[in-house]
Amino acid sequence: MNFRPTCGEAVVRLLEEYGVDTVFGIPGVHNLELYRGFAGSGIRHILPRHEQGAGFMADGYARVTGKPGVCFLITGAGVTNCATPMGQAFSDSVPMLVVSSENPRDTLGKGYGCLHEITDQAAVTRPLCAFSETPRDPEAVPALIERTFNVFEAARPRPVHISLPLDMLAERVRGEWKPRPLAVKPGPDPEEIEEAATLLAEAQRPLILVGGGARGAAIEIMRLAERLDSPVVGTVAGKDVLPSNHPLFLGGLMLSTLGEQIVADADVVLAIGTELSGNDSYNDRISLPEKLIRIDIDASEFDQRHRTAVAIRSDAGLAAEALLNALGPMADERDGAERADGYRKSEFNGYLPEIEARHIAVLKQIEAALPDDGIVVGDMTQVIYTAIAKLTLPPRGRFLYPSGYGTLGYALPAATGAKIGAPDRAVLAVAGDSGFLYTAPEMAVAAELGLNLVALVWNNRALGQIRDDMVNRGIQTVGVTPEPPDFEALAKAFRWSYARPSAAENIGAALKEAFAAKGPTLVEVRDGIPGLPD
Repeated sequence: MNFRPTCGEAVVRLLEEYGVDTVFGIPGVHNLELYRGFAGSGIRHILPRHEQGAGFMADGYARVTGKPGVCFLITGAGVTNCATPMGQAFSDSVPMLVVSSENPRDTLGKGYGCLHEITDQAAVTRPLCAFSETPRDPEAVPALIERTFNVFEAARPRPVHISLPLDMLAERVRGEWKPRPLAVKPGPDPEEIEEAATLLAEAQRPLILVGGGARGAAIEIMRLAERLDSPVVGTVAGKDVLPSNHPLFLGGLMLSTLGEQIVADADVVLAIGTELSGNDSYNDRISLPEKLIRIDIDASEFDQRHRTAVAIRSDAGLAAEALLNALGPMADERDGAERADGYRKSEFNGYLPEIEARHIAVLKQIEAALPDDGIVVGDMTQVIYTAIAKLTLPPRGRFLYPSGYGTLGYALPAATGAKIGAPDRAVLAVAGDSGFLYTAPEMAVAAELGLNLVALVWNNRALGQIRDDMVNRGIQTVGVTPEPPDFEALAKAFRWSYARPSAAENIGAALKEAFAAKGPTLVEVRDGIPGLPD
Protein backbone atom coordinates (compact mmCIF):
# COMPACT_ATOMS: atom_id res chain seq x y z
CA MET A 1 0.00 0.00 0.00
CA ASN A 2 1.32 3.48 -0.90
CA PHE A 3 1.07 5.55 2.28
CA ARG A 4 0.95 9.31 2.08
CA PRO A 5 3.49 11.14 4.27
CA THR A 6 2.36 12.91 7.40
CA CYS A 7 2.08 16.67 7.35
CA GLY A 8 5.34 16.95 9.32
CA GLU A 9 7.19 14.72 6.85
CA ALA A 10 5.70 16.55 3.87
CA VAL A 11 6.80 19.95 5.22
CA VAL A 12 10.44 18.85 5.42
CA ARG A 13 10.33 17.32 1.94
CA LEU A 14 8.72 20.42 0.44
CA LEU A 15 11.27 22.76 2.06
CA GLU A 16 14.07 20.64 0.62
CA GLU A 17 12.52 20.95 -2.82
CA TYR A 18 12.49 24.72 -2.38
CA GLY A 19 16.25 24.56 -1.85
CA VAL A 20 16.52 24.51 1.94
CA ASP A 21 19.69 22.65 2.94
CA THR A 22 20.10 23.68 6.60
CA VAL A 23 17.68 23.94 9.52
CA PHE A 24 18.50 25.43 12.93
CA GLY A 25 16.21 23.70 15.36
CA ILE A 26 15.61 22.32 18.83
CA PRO A 27 13.46 19.19 19.06
CA GLY A 28 10.84 18.98 21.77
CA VAL A 29 7.81 16.88 22.52
CA HIS A 30 5.62 19.29 20.54
CA ASN A 31 7.53 19.26 17.25
CA LEU A 32 8.61 15.63 17.05
CA GLU A 33 6.40 15.05 14.02
CA LEU A 34 8.41 17.67 12.16
CA TYR A 35 11.59 15.79 13.05
CA ARG A 36 10.15 12.59 11.63
CA GLY A 37 10.66 14.23 8.25
CA PHE A 38 14.47 14.30 8.56
CA ALA A 39 14.71 10.56 7.87
CA GLY A 40 16.00 10.24 4.32
CA SER A 41 16.28 14.02 3.94
CA GLY A 42 19.37 15.83 2.70
CA ILE A 43 18.74 18.77 5.01
CA ARG A 44 21.44 19.37 7.62
CA HIS A 45 20.15 19.90 11.15
CA ILE A 46 22.06 22.24 13.49
CA LEU A 47 21.25 22.05 17.21
CA PRO A 48 21.61 25.43 18.98
CA ARG A 49 21.47 25.58 22.77
CA HIS A 50 18.59 28.07 22.94
CA GLU A 51 15.91 29.21 20.52
CA GLN A 52 17.39 32.71 20.52
CA GLY A 53 20.60 31.14 19.26
CA ALA A 54 18.64 29.30 16.57
CA GLY A 55 17.17 32.55 15.28
CA PHE A 56 20.46 34.45 15.26
CA MET A 57 22.23 31.52 13.56
CA ALA A 58 19.55 31.50 10.88
CA ASP A 59 20.04 35.27 10.51
CA GLY A 60 23.82 35.02 10.04
CA TYR A 61 23.43 32.07 7.67
CA ALA A 62 20.89 33.99 5.56
CA ARG A 63 22.97 37.18 5.35
CA VAL A 64 26.05 35.34 4.14
CA THR A 65 24.47 32.78 1.80
CA GLY A 66 21.53 34.76 0.45
CA LYS A 67 19.31 31.77 1.24
CA PRO A 68 16.57 31.94 3.87
CA GLY A 69 17.51 30.87 7.37
CA VAL A 70 15.09 28.23 8.65
CA CYS A 71 14.22 27.39 12.28
CA PHE A 72 12.18 24.50 13.71
CA LEU A 73 10.82 25.36 17.17
CA ILE A 74 8.29 24.18 19.73
CA THR A 75 5.01 25.83 20.68
CA GLY A 76 4.94 28.77 23.07
CA ALA A 77 8.28 29.04 24.85
CA GLY A 78 10.26 28.11 21.75
CA VAL A 79 8.47 30.77 19.73
CA THR A 80 8.79 33.53 22.33
CA ASN A 81 12.47 32.69 22.86
CA CYS A 82 12.96 33.33 19.14
CA ALA A 83 10.97 36.57 19.11
CA THR A 84 14.08 38.75 19.52
CA PRO A 85 15.90 37.25 16.49
CA MET A 86 12.68 37.57 14.51
CA GLY A 87 12.47 41.24 15.45
CA GLN A 88 16.08 41.73 14.41
CA ALA A 89 15.53 40.00 11.08
CA PHE A 90 12.37 42.07 10.51
CA SER A 91 14.26 45.30 11.16
CA ASP A 92 17.19 44.34 8.92
CA SER A 93 15.12 42.69 6.12
CA VAL A 94 16.58 39.20 6.55
CA PRO A 95 14.75 36.19 5.06
CA MET A 96 13.92 33.82 7.91
CA LEU A 97 11.31 31.07 8.09
CA VAL A 98 10.23 29.95 11.54
CA VAL A 99 8.22 26.72 11.51
CA SER A 100 6.80 25.91 14.92
CA SER A 101 4.30 23.56 16.40
CA GLU A 102 1.03 24.75 17.94
CA ASN A 103 -1.47 23.16 20.28
CA PRO A 104 -4.23 20.91 18.83
CA ARG A 105 -6.81 22.63 16.68
CA ASP A 106 -9.74 22.02 19.03
CA THR A 107 -7.94 23.85 21.86
CA LEU A 108 -6.85 26.99 20.03
CA GLY A 109 -7.94 30.24 21.63
CA LYS A 110 -9.75 28.51 24.48
CA GLY A 111 -7.27 28.89 27.33
CA TYR A 112 -7.47 25.27 28.46
CA GLY A 113 -4.05 25.43 30.10
CA CYS A 114 -2.36 23.15 27.56
CA LEU A 115 1.39 22.68 27.66
CA HIS A 116 3.23 25.69 26.12
CA GLU A 117 -0.12 27.37 25.48
CA ILE A 118 -0.43 30.84 23.99
CA THR A 119 -4.08 31.57 23.29
CA ASP A 120 -3.15 33.29 20.01
CA GLN A 121 0.40 32.35 19.08
CA ALA A 122 0.30 34.04 15.65
CA ALA A 123 -0.67 37.32 17.31
CA VAL A 124 2.61 37.27 19.26
CA THR A 125 4.77 37.02 16.15
CA ARG A 126 2.65 38.91 13.61
CA PRO A 127 4.27 42.32 14.37
CA LEU A 128 7.69 40.71 13.82
CA CYS A 129 6.93 39.04 10.49
CA ALA A 130 5.90 39.59 6.90
CA PHE A 131 3.07 37.27 7.92
CA SER A 132 2.28 34.72 10.64
CA GLU A 133 -0.35 32.04 9.98
CA THR A 134 -1.81 28.96 11.64
CA PRO A 135 -3.38 26.68 9.02
CA ARG A 136 -6.20 24.35 10.13
CA ASP A 137 -5.89 21.90 7.21
CA PRO A 138 -2.67 20.23 5.98
CA GLU A 139 -3.55 21.08 2.39
CA ALA A 140 -3.29 24.80 3.21
CA VAL A 141 0.42 24.43 4.04
CA PRO A 142 1.90 24.29 0.50
CA ALA A 143 0.28 27.62 -0.39
CA LEU A 144 1.74 29.20 2.76
CA ILE A 145 5.21 27.92 1.95
CA GLU A 146 4.84 29.17 -1.62
CA ARG A 147 3.79 32.56 -0.26
CA THR A 148 6.82 32.52 2.05
CA PHE A 149 9.33 31.99 -0.72
CA ASN A 150 7.61 34.61 -2.87
CA VAL A 151 8.18 37.12 -0.05
CA PHE A 152 11.84 36.16 0.06
CA GLU A 153 12.22 36.31 -3.72
CA ALA A 154 10.11 39.23 -4.89
CA ALA A 155 9.26 41.45 -1.90
CA ARG A 156 11.07 42.98 1.03
CA PRO A 157 12.53 39.88 2.71
CA ARG A 158 11.36 39.58 6.28
CA PRO A 159 10.66 36.70 8.68
CA VAL A 160 7.68 34.42 8.21
CA HIS A 161 6.16 32.29 10.96
CA ILE A 162 4.02 29.24 10.24
CA SER A 163 2.45 27.47 13.26
CA LEU A 164 1.41 23.87 12.67
CA PRO A 165 -1.05 22.32 15.17
CA LEU A 166 0.09 19.10 16.85
CA ASP A 167 -2.74 16.95 15.61
CA MET A 168 -2.37 18.29 12.08
CA LEU A 169 1.38 17.55 12.01
CA ALA A 170 0.60 13.85 12.52
CA GLU A 171 -2.17 13.79 9.89
CA ARG A 172 -1.44 12.25 6.52
CA VAL A 173 -1.60 14.63 3.59
CA ARG A 174 -4.13 14.05 0.87
CA GLY A 175 -2.45 15.60 -2.16
CA GLU A 176 0.95 15.74 -3.83
CA TRP A 177 3.02 18.61 -2.41
CA LYS A 178 5.30 20.17 -5.01
CA PRO A 179 7.04 23.55 -5.17
CA ARG A 180 5.58 26.14 -7.53
CA PRO A 181 7.48 28.67 -9.68
CA LEU A 182 8.42 31.71 -7.65
CA ALA A 183 7.15 35.22 -8.26
CA VAL A 184 9.20 37.44 -10.54
CA LYS A 185 11.16 40.29 -8.97
CA PRO A 186 9.40 43.60 -9.66
CA GLY A 187 11.02 45.78 -12.29
CA PRO A 188 10.91 49.57 -12.60
CA ASP A 189 8.42 51.77 -14.41
CA PRO A 190 10.11 53.07 -17.61
CA GLU A 191 8.77 56.61 -17.14
CA GLU A 192 10.18 56.80 -13.63
CA ILE A 193 13.52 55.52 -14.91
CA GLU A 194 13.58 58.27 -17.56
CA GLU A 195 12.81 60.93 -14.94
CA ALA A 196 15.59 59.63 -12.68
CA ALA A 197 18.06 59.34 -15.56
CA THR A 198 17.39 62.97 -16.54
CA LEU A 199 18.09 64.22 -13.02
CA LEU A 200 21.27 62.15 -12.76
CA ALA A 201 22.54 63.20 -16.20
CA GLU A 202 22.11 66.86 -15.27
CA ALA A 203 23.72 66.49 -11.85
CA GLN A 204 27.12 68.04 -11.23
CA ARG A 205 27.70 66.38 -7.85
CA PRO A 206 25.64 63.17 -7.72
CA LEU A 207 25.78 60.85 -4.73
CA ILE A 208 24.61 57.24 -4.42
CA LEU A 209 23.49 56.18 -0.95
CA VAL A 210 23.16 52.42 -0.42
CA GLY A 211 21.50 50.37 2.31
CA GLY A 212 21.18 46.67 2.96
CA GLY A 213 18.55 46.32 0.24
CA ALA A 214 21.21 47.18 -2.36
CA ARG A 215 23.36 44.15 -1.58
CA GLY A 216 22.13 41.96 -4.42
CA ALA A 217 22.76 44.75 -6.91
CA ALA A 218 26.42 45.39 -6.14
CA ILE A 219 27.69 44.86 -9.69
CA GLU A 220 25.02 47.06 -11.27
CA ILE A 221 25.50 49.80 -8.66
CA MET A 222 29.26 49.76 -9.16
CA ARG A 223 28.79 50.17 -12.92
CA LEU A 224 26.24 52.93 -12.32
CA ALA A 225 28.61 54.77 -9.97
CA GLU A 226 31.41 54.53 -12.52
CA ARG A 227 29.11 55.78 -15.31
CA LEU A 228 28.07 58.77 -13.20
CA ASP A 229 31.50 59.18 -11.59
CA SER A 230 29.58 59.37 -8.34
CA PRO A 231 30.79 58.63 -4.81
CA VAL A 232 28.87 55.88 -3.03
CA VAL A 233 28.30 56.00 0.72
CA GLY A 234 26.76 53.26 2.83
CA THR A 235 24.34 53.35 5.71
CA VAL A 236 25.13 51.04 8.61
CA ALA A 237 23.50 48.14 6.74
CA GLY A 238 25.19 49.20 3.50
CA LYS A 239 28.74 49.47 4.83
CA ASP A 240 29.92 46.45 2.82
CA VAL A 241 27.74 46.58 -0.32
CA LEU A 242 30.66 47.47 -2.63
CA PRO A 243 34.31 46.35 -2.37
CA SER A 244 36.13 48.48 0.20
CA ASN A 245 39.00 49.24 -2.19
CA HIS A 246 36.79 50.74 -4.91
CA PRO A 247 37.88 54.38 -5.39
CA LEU A 248 34.28 55.66 -5.33
CA PHE A 249 33.10 53.75 -2.24
CA LEU A 250 33.11 55.43 1.18
CA GLY A 251 31.96 52.48 3.28
CA GLY A 252 29.89 53.28 6.36
CA LEU A 253 30.70 56.97 6.61
CA MET A 254 27.03 57.93 7.00
CA LEU A 255 27.52 57.08 10.68
CA SER A 256 30.13 59.80 11.18
CA THR A 257 30.32 63.57 11.54
CA LEU A 258 31.24 63.61 7.85
CA GLY A 259 28.03 61.93 6.71
CA GLU A 260 25.95 65.11 6.80
CA GLN A 261 28.57 66.99 4.77
CA ILE A 262 28.79 64.23 2.15
CA VAL A 263 25.05 64.44 1.60
CA ALA A 264 24.93 68.24 1.77
CA ASP A 265 27.58 68.53 -0.97
CA ALA A 266 25.42 66.53 -3.43
CA ASP A 267 22.92 68.14 -5.79
CA VAL A 268 21.18 64.81 -6.57
CA VAL A 269 21.02 61.79 -4.23
CA LEU A 270 20.12 58.32 -5.48
CA ALA A 271 19.13 56.22 -2.44
CA ILE A 272 18.96 52.48 -3.09
CA GLY A 273 17.53 49.92 -0.67
CA THR A 274 17.49 52.04 2.47
CA GLU A 275 14.82 53.28 4.87
CA LEU A 276 16.75 56.54 5.39
CA SER A 277 15.93 56.26 9.09
CA GLY A 278 17.68 57.71 12.09
CA ASN A 279 19.57 54.44 12.51
CA ASP A 280 21.27 54.97 9.14
CA SER A 281 23.27 58.08 9.97
CA TYR A 282 25.03 60.07 12.67
CA ASN A 283 21.91 62.23 13.02
CA ASP A 284 18.33 61.38 13.96
CA ARG A 285 17.18 62.70 10.58
CA ILE A 286 19.21 62.88 7.39
CA SER A 287 19.03 66.23 5.57
CA LEU A 288 18.61 65.37 1.88
CA PRO A 289 18.40 67.57 -1.22
CA GLU A 290 15.12 68.19 -3.03
CA LYS A 291 16.36 66.07 -5.93
CA LEU A 292 16.07 62.76 -4.11
CA ILE A 293 15.61 59.57 -6.15
CA ARG A 294 14.65 56.42 -4.27
CA ILE A 295 14.76 52.81 -5.40
CA ASP A 296 13.14 50.35 -3.02
CA ILE A 297 11.26 47.08 -3.36
CA ASP A 298 8.94 48.28 -0.56
CA ALA A 299 6.83 51.19 -1.82
CA SER A 300 5.55 51.90 1.71
CA GLU A 301 8.95 53.45 2.46
CA PHE A 302 8.48 56.31 0.00
CA ASP A 303 7.78 59.75 1.52
CA GLN A 304 7.60 58.36 5.06
CA ARG A 305 10.49 60.56 6.21
CA HIS A 306 11.64 62.51 3.15
CA ARG A 307 10.02 64.13 0.15
CA THR A 308 11.03 62.19 -2.95
CA ALA A 309 11.46 63.64 -6.44
CA VAL A 310 11.31 60.22 -8.12
CA ALA A 311 10.20 57.02 -6.35
CA ILE A 312 10.95 53.75 -8.13
CA ARG A 313 9.39 50.61 -6.69
CA SER A 314 11.66 47.88 -8.01
CA ASP A 315 14.26 45.27 -7.34
CA ALA A 316 17.50 47.22 -6.89
CA GLY A 317 19.45 45.34 -9.56
CA LEU A 318 16.75 45.66 -12.21
CA ALA A 319 16.35 49.39 -11.54
CA ALA A 320 20.10 50.06 -11.59
CA GLU A 321 20.43 48.16 -14.88
CA ALA A 322 17.54 50.14 -16.36
CA LEU A 323 19.16 53.41 -15.27
CA LEU A 324 22.40 52.39 -16.93
CA ASN A 325 20.56 51.74 -20.19
CA ALA A 326 18.65 55.03 -19.98
CA LEU A 327 21.73 57.12 -19.21
CA GLY A 328 23.82 55.93 -22.12
CA PRO A 329 27.43 57.15 -22.30
CA MET A 330 28.21 60.19 -20.11
CA ALA A 331 29.92 62.95 -22.08
CA ASP A 332 31.01 65.40 -19.40
CA GLU A 333 33.78 64.70 -16.90
CA ARG A 334 33.09 64.83 -13.20
CA ASP A 335 35.26 64.70 -10.11
CA GLY A 336 33.65 61.81 -8.22
CA ALA A 337 36.84 59.92 -7.42
CA GLU A 338 38.53 63.11 -6.21
CA ARG A 339 35.52 63.97 -4.04
CA ALA A 340 35.50 60.48 -2.55
CA ASP A 341 39.23 60.61 -1.88
CA GLY A 342 38.87 63.99 -0.21
CA TYR A 343 36.15 62.71 2.12
CA ARG A 344 38.21 59.64 2.90
CA LYS A 345 41.20 61.76 3.92
CA SER A 346 39.16 64.24 5.97
CA GLU A 347 39.35 64.38 9.72
CA PHE A 348 36.07 63.02 11.04
CA ASN A 349 34.64 61.42 14.15
CA GLY A 350 32.57 58.31 14.43
CA TYR A 351 29.85 57.70 16.96
CA LEU A 352 32.12 57.86 20.03
CA PRO A 353 34.80 60.50 19.36
CA GLU A 354 35.97 60.70 22.98
CA ILE A 355 37.10 57.07 23.18
CA GLU A 356 37.41 55.94 19.58
CA ALA A 357 41.25 56.17 19.54
CA ARG A 358 41.39 53.08 21.77
CA HIS A 359 38.96 51.26 19.51
CA ILE A 360 40.88 52.23 16.37
CA ALA A 361 44.03 50.65 17.78
CA VAL A 362 42.12 47.36 18.05
CA LEU A 363 40.44 47.78 14.67
CA LYS A 364 43.80 48.29 12.93
CA GLN A 365 44.92 44.95 14.34
CA ILE A 366 41.73 43.31 13.05
CA GLU A 367 42.30 44.85 9.61
CA ALA A 368 45.84 43.47 9.51
CA ALA A 369 44.67 39.96 10.41
CA LEU A 370 41.51 39.57 8.30
CA PRO A 371 41.86 37.56 5.10
CA ASP A 372 40.70 39.03 1.80
CA ASP A 373 37.15 37.68 2.20
CA GLY A 374 36.89 37.82 5.99
CA ILE A 375 33.54 38.30 7.72
CA VAL A 376 33.16 40.51 10.80
CA VAL A 377 30.03 39.99 12.90
CA GLY A 378 29.51 42.77 15.41
CA ASP A 379 27.44 42.91 18.56
CA MET A 380 26.02 46.07 20.13
CA THR A 381 29.30 47.14 21.69
CA GLN A 382 31.29 50.37 21.66
CA VAL A 383 34.22 49.09 19.63
CA ILE A 384 31.78 48.07 16.87
CA TYR A 385 30.05 51.47 16.97
CA THR A 386 33.44 52.91 16.05
CA ALA A 387 34.00 50.16 13.49
CA ILE A 388 30.95 51.17 11.44
CA ALA A 389 32.76 54.32 10.28
CA LYS A 390 36.39 53.48 11.00
CA LEU A 391 36.94 49.78 10.18
CA THR A 392 38.19 49.19 6.65
CA LEU A 393 37.02 45.79 5.52
CA PRO A 394 39.12 43.64 3.20
CA PRO A 395 38.15 43.93 -0.50
CA ARG A 396 35.73 40.99 -0.40
CA GLY A 397 34.83 41.31 3.27
CA ARG A 398 31.42 41.33 4.92
CA PHE A 399 30.08 43.19 7.96
CA LEU A 400 27.08 41.77 9.84
CA TYR A 401 25.50 43.92 12.52
CA PRO A 402 22.13 44.06 14.35
CA SER A 403 21.30 47.51 13.10
CA GLY A 404 17.71 48.64 13.59
CA TYR A 405 16.47 46.40 16.42
CA GLY A 406 19.83 46.66 18.18
CA THR A 407 19.87 43.53 20.29
CA LEU A 408 22.71 42.34 22.48
CA GLY A 409 23.87 38.75 22.07
CA TYR A 410 23.77 38.76 18.27
CA ALA A 411 27.44 38.33 17.38
CA LEU A 412 28.33 34.81 18.56
CA PRO A 413 25.33 32.86 17.18
CA ALA A 414 25.11 34.97 14.00
CA ALA A 415 28.81 34.35 13.40
CA THR A 416 28.18 30.63 13.95
CA GLY A 417 25.45 30.69 11.31
CA ALA A 418 27.70 32.67 8.97
CA LYS A 419 30.51 30.14 9.40
CA ILE A 420 28.12 27.24 8.72
CA GLY A 421 26.97 29.03 5.57
CA ALA A 422 30.51 29.99 4.46
CA PRO A 423 32.83 27.36 5.98
CA ASP A 424 35.85 28.40 3.87
CA ARG A 425 35.79 32.05 4.98
CA ALA A 426 37.33 33.49 8.15
CA VAL A 427 34.58 34.64 10.52
CA LEU A 428 35.23 36.94 13.47
CA ALA A 429 32.60 37.74 16.11
CA VAL A 430 33.23 40.91 18.12
CA ALA A 431 31.28 41.43 21.33
CA GLY A 432 31.59 43.18 24.66
CA ASP A 433 32.08 41.22 27.86
CA SER A 434 28.43 41.70 28.89
CA GLY A 435 26.82 41.18 25.48
CA PHE A 436 28.82 38.02 24.86
CA LEU A 437 27.21 36.40 27.90
CA TYR A 438 23.70 36.83 26.47
CA THR A 439 24.30 33.88 24.15
CA ALA A 440 27.54 32.35 25.46
CA PRO A 441 26.05 28.80 25.61
CA GLU A 442 26.15 28.79 21.79
CA MET A 443 29.92 28.32 22.14
CA ALA A 444 29.01 24.65 22.45
CA VAL A 445 27.81 24.55 18.83
CA ALA A 446 31.11 25.74 17.35
CA ALA A 447 33.04 23.24 19.47
CA GLU A 448 30.68 20.37 18.64
CA LEU A 449 30.93 21.07 14.90
CA GLY A 450 34.66 21.80 14.96
CA LEU A 451 34.12 25.25 13.43
CA ASN A 452 37.17 27.46 13.03
CA LEU A 453 35.26 30.40 14.51
CA VAL A 454 37.00 33.29 16.27
CA ALA A 455 35.38 35.50 18.91
CA LEU A 456 37.05 38.69 20.13
CA VAL A 457 35.64 39.80 23.47
CA TRP A 458 36.26 43.47 24.28
CA ASN A 459 36.38 43.37 28.06
CA ASN A 460 35.87 46.74 29.71
CA ARG A 461 34.18 45.19 32.75
CA ALA A 462 31.02 47.22 32.11
CA LEU A 463 27.97 47.91 30.05
CA GLY A 464 30.17 50.68 28.72
CA GLN A 465 27.73 52.62 26.56
CA ILE A 466 25.00 52.68 29.21
CA ARG A 467 27.51 53.57 31.95
CA ASP A 468 28.78 56.49 29.88
CA ASP A 469 25.24 57.63 29.04
CA MET A 470 24.34 57.62 32.74
CA VAL A 471 27.40 59.69 33.60
CA ASN A 472 26.77 62.16 30.78
CA ARG A 473 23.17 62.67 31.96
CA GLY A 474 24.11 63.09 35.60
CA ILE A 475 22.48 59.80 36.63
CA GLN A 476 24.09 57.81 39.42
CA THR A 477 25.41 54.64 37.81
CA VAL A 478 23.39 51.55 38.68
CA GLY A 479 23.64 48.06 37.20
CA VAL A 480 26.34 48.85 34.64
CA THR A 481 29.46 47.24 36.10
CA PRO A 482 28.76 43.50 36.19
CA GLU A 483 31.64 41.26 37.17
CA PRO A 484 32.76 39.39 34.04
CA PRO A 485 33.57 35.69 34.17
CA ASP A 486 37.00 34.17 33.87
CA PHE A 487 36.97 34.05 30.07
CA GLU A 488 39.89 31.63 29.94
CA ALA A 489 37.99 29.18 32.14
CA LEU A 490 34.84 29.76 30.07
CA ALA A 491 36.73 28.94 26.88
CA LYS A 492 38.15 25.78 28.44
CA ALA A 493 34.71 24.68 29.64
CA PHE A 494 33.36 24.89 26.08
CA ARG A 495 36.51 23.31 24.54
CA TRP A 496 37.62 26.51 22.82
CA SER A 497 41.20 27.68 22.53
CA TYR A 498 41.97 30.91 24.36
CA ALA A 499 44.30 33.87 23.87
CA ARG A 500 44.75 37.12 25.78
CA PRO A 501 47.19 39.45 24.04
CA SER A 502 49.51 41.24 26.47
CA ALA A 503 49.69 44.41 24.35
CA ALA A 504 47.62 46.02 21.63
CA GLU A 505 50.25 45.32 18.98
CA ASN A 506 49.89 41.59 19.66
CA ILE A 507 46.17 41.39 18.86
CA GLY A 508 46.69 40.87 15.14
CA ALA A 509 49.10 37.98 15.69
CA ALA A 510 46.66 36.32 18.09
CA LEU A 511 43.86 36.65 15.53
CA LYS A 512 45.98 35.26 12.69
CA GLU A 513 46.87 32.25 14.81
CA ALA A 514 43.20 31.78 15.69
CA PHE A 515 42.14 31.96 12.03
CA ALA A 516 44.67 29.20 11.27
CA ALA A 517 43.52 26.93 14.12
CA LYS A 518 41.40 23.82 13.61
CA GLY A 519 38.67 24.73 16.08
CA PRO A 520 37.14 27.82 17.72
CA THR A 521 39.18 30.40 19.63
CA LEU A 522 38.19 33.11 22.13
CA VAL A 523 40.50 36.14 22.09
CA GLU A 524 40.03 38.35 25.13
CA VAL A 525 41.15 41.97 24.74
CA ARG A 526 41.06 43.93 27.95
CA ASP A 527 40.43 47.66 27.78
CA GLY A 528 43.54 49.31 29.16
CA ILE A 529 46.16 46.83 27.94
CA PRO A 530 49.50 48.44 26.97
CA GLY A 531 49.50 50.08 23.57
CA LEU A 532 45.97 51.50 23.72
CA PRO A 533 45.79 55.32 23.65
CA ASP A 534 44.51 57.07 26.76
